[in-house]
Amino acid sequence: MKRNLWVISGIIIVIILGVVGYFCFSGDNNSNDSLASENQTDYVGEQITSIHKNFRAIIKADWQELEGASVGYSSFVYLPPNEDKEDINAEFIFVSTSYLGVDNNYTLEWLLDAGIENSKQTMPDIELTENIDKEGEYLIGKEIKFTGTSEGVKRDFVQFFGIKYGNIYTITYSCPVDTCDYYAVYNVFVNSFKPIE
Repeated sequence: MKRNLWVISGIIIVIILGVVGYFCFSGDNNSNDSLASENQTDYVGEQITSIHKNFRAIIKADWQELEGASVGYSSFVYLPPNEDKEDINAEFIFVSTSYLGVDNNYTLEWLLDAGIENSKQTMPDIELTENIDKEGEYLIGKEIKFTGTSEGVKRDFVQFFGIKYGNIYTITYSCPVDTCDYYAVYNVFVNSFKPIE
């Protein structure tokens, strides 16, 4: 059980931080969407359905996809076109899937609280600004909004997460404060996100 708590704590740290410390991406300012326009779900351009072992979702066709994985954990990062993954001012969408076990007793609220407490060690100025229950078409979960400084850049984060089929699915959108141009892409991704058993 102690090992499981360490694994879950590690997963939550990755989830809450959106792997900002590991992936530093650069933003593209060709869109005029902002985090303030939260209800916007349309965008110009072709879209595709990204299909993977654990999920499928709609993303813009010209976005880059980078994959990462380890035992019991998989992740994908989606970047706007022509982005340099090394630029710390980037906007990105980060998706992770972690196996919790079919008979797990974890609640979303417990995972959120543990994640925030653990994240304070690496992002001391983390501030949770919103915490709501949210229903996507295929996944019921929580959506949180928070801010914090990573790699010297103050960033906004919006994150949707839920548990299904023994997995925790997490979708995080991150951008430097006041330059959030792709909220609509995140919103379409979340609304179309379908866990696969």
